[in-house]
Parts: sequence; C-alpha cells; structure tokens
Amino acid sequence: MKMMIKDKYRPNIHITPKQGWINDPNGFIYFKNEFHLFCQHNPKDIKWGPMHWLHFVSKDLIHFKEVGIVMKPDQEYDQELGCFSGSSIEKDGKMYVLYTGANYTKQVQCLAISEDGYNFKKYPKNPIIDEKNLPNGYLNNDFRDPKVFFKNNKYYVLLAARHKDGYSSILLYSSDDLLNYQFVNVLMNIKDTMVECPDIIFEGDKCALIYSVSNLKQEDDKYQNQFLVAYTVGQLDLNKGIFIPIGEQKELDRGFECYATHTLRYLDHNYIINWLYSPGSHYDVPDAKYCGQLTLVKKINIVGDSLRMSFLPNVKTEKVQLTSEYLKINNIEIKVDKATHKVTVLRNNMDVSILDGNNKPIVEKYFYLNDVSSIDIEYVIDHSCVEISFQNGEAFFSFLNFK
Repeated sequence: MKMMIKDKYRPNIHITPKQGWINDPNGFIYFKNEFHLFCQHNPKDIKWGPMHWLHFVSKDLIHFKEVGIVMKPDQEYDQELGCFSGSSIEKDGKMYVLYTGANYTKQVQCLAISEDGYNFKKYPKNPIIDEKNLPNGYLNNDFRDPKVFFKNNKYYVLLAARHKDGYSSILLYSSDDLLNYQFVNVLMNIKDTMVECPDIIFEGDKCALIYSVSNLKQEDDKYQNQFLVAYTVGQLDLNKGIFIPIGEQKELDRGFECYATHTLRYLDHNYIINWLYSPGSHYDVPDAKYCGQLTLVKKINIVGDSLRMSFLPNVKTEKVQLTSEYLKINNIEIKVDKATHKVTVLRNNMDVSILDGNNKPIVEKYFYLNDVSSIDIEYVIDHSCVEISFQNGEAFFSFLNFK
C-alpha cells in the first residue's frame, strides 16, 4: 500500500507529522498542565512500518505541537513490529503508558513510565499482560490496544483479542497498582471481524463501548465502509465484568475515512479523536514528505442510546441551513431526498483519487436523518481534511478531500 501527501495539502489544525507516517492516536491525557497526545509513527517512510510513538502537546486541544519520538521498538518483545497502540493514565504524579509490544508471532501488553511527560522508561519487568492472562481459546498474535481507566478505586484495562473460532472480543482486566493484572470477563463478542482500539466513555449511569471493526456486512446505510468505528451504549457492572447494551450497535462517523478512536476524560467532559483514514483504501500523491492525519478533537456525549460529537467552541467553523434538496461546498455535494429522509454526500473531481481495494474511486455515501425539512450543517474544511456535522451531531461525516 502506497499513500503519500504533498505539502500543498497539509492542513492547518489537523494533526500531521513533520515527516514519515502516522496512524492511530494513542495515550491522550492531561498531565502537568498540558494535553499530551501520541501517534503510531514510522519515521523512516511514508507507509506503515515498525511502530514508534510520536509525541504532540497542546494547551487548547486545537493547536498541537510535535515534540519528537518518545518510544521506539528496542526490546525483545517489541522490536519486530514495534510499539503498537495504547493509552495513558496518571498515578502518583507520574504518567503510566500501557501499549502493545508486537512481534510477528506474539503480541503482549507493556508499560512505560514518565515523570515529566516527555521522557519514558519501559518497565523492566515487561510484559505486564501476556498469553498467561488470556482466557482459553484466544490467540496471542491478535491481542492488543490496551485502554486503561480508573473507576471505583481500581484500575481497569480493555483489550481487543481474537478467538480461535473466528470471532473477536473486548476483554476486561483489573489492577490495583498498574503492574499486576487479573482477567475479569469478556465484555463483548463480535463475529467475523477483528476488533481494534477498544475505548470507553462514562456519563451518568451509562457508558459507551467504542471500537474499530472491519468487513461487516452492509445493511442499507450501515457499514458501507470496509473499515469503520462502531459503538454500543449500555451499562457496565465492573465487579462482574458484564456489559448490558441498551441500544443497537451504531457507527460513530458516517464519513469516507474514520478509524482508530481514542478518548480523553477531562474536567468531567469526554473528548474524542480519530485517525482520518480507512485502511482499506489507498491513494498516491507524488513528492510527499509525510503521510497521515487525525481528525480534530471533538466533544462527545451520550444522548439516549446514541453518541453525539460536536466541534470545540473555539474551532472556527462554517454554518449553513439546508432547506432545499441540494448543496455544493467546493467539490463536495450534498443531496437530500425529502421523501425518504436520505442524505447523500459526494466528493467529486479531487486532484487525487482515493481508491478502494478494487481500485474504484470512493466518492459517495448516504445515510438517513430524522428530519430533513431543514438541516443544520456545521463544517470545517482544512485543506485535505473535511468534517461535517449534520443536525447538531445526529450524523457526523469526516473524510479526506484533495482539492
């Protein structure tokens, strides 16, 4: 897969690397008066390769500064494929980072600790979770992406794992000290896909499990993308490790490119950021120095059995009210069928075509809204990055647009 981006398309406020490749956002945390965010990173090429952690910092969740690589694959347990995705938490004034160490035959969960948020030391007794902690039937070569959180005076970790029978699961572990872990239970099983980047947000007595999946069978407007972010709202009994859904599985973002979610809890609010890409697509822009970008950080809330994302207040957006059946923004077209409530988004005449696995251009998607008599649209166009909110977040649409 070859994917390259020319600097003329570099966005202003969407995160990109100075050079090289980035994918999944990792380790999002507020620590020592700064927001810290990390990305999967290959510094030596503009395509996926041995994974490092690239570090960004921010004061406002809008403007991020790249400050360098903080972890690289240099240990027996991570030297082949690298330091895969993970998350961060503060304990005793230190930042604890949990991540997956990946080799060709095995994936294990590891720990790195920082006192200042910039310099990290890998725990000498790594790995902290490995095949000994896996329940029967799960494969240690598809076992990754720890999401750590603190609840009810205990640390918990979500992990994605594949079962030998073909389905995959979100597993729950607990710890008193972030060093020793016990398996609690299987929270969720999903057929015919590999779950990645499990995440969770809490609001009142509800929570939402958020996870990345691929190759789900399309059901009308659902699952049109090969790779997408899904979620299920429910309630979680942490002691028993039982997740009880209160709604059906839904898509987080209906756009062409959105994968690998990561969330932040800060001052009683939940924030979210995604990799602005679909691993099932490809494109080629000559003379590129870097590849990959992230969505904007957005606020996220649980509303009934759904999630609603919204732009941060200080992000400069454009707003329009659509009362007709057609709207064009640059080369982006929005069509509305008033009878069926169907909304279609098209991106046409891009400088660079984005192709699916069959080398066909990915130009059109559709979804349904409850009310189409008047549609409130709020959007950001940041060179090659586009994000659109429909009806105050009832539907969100993120994608690349090389124009």
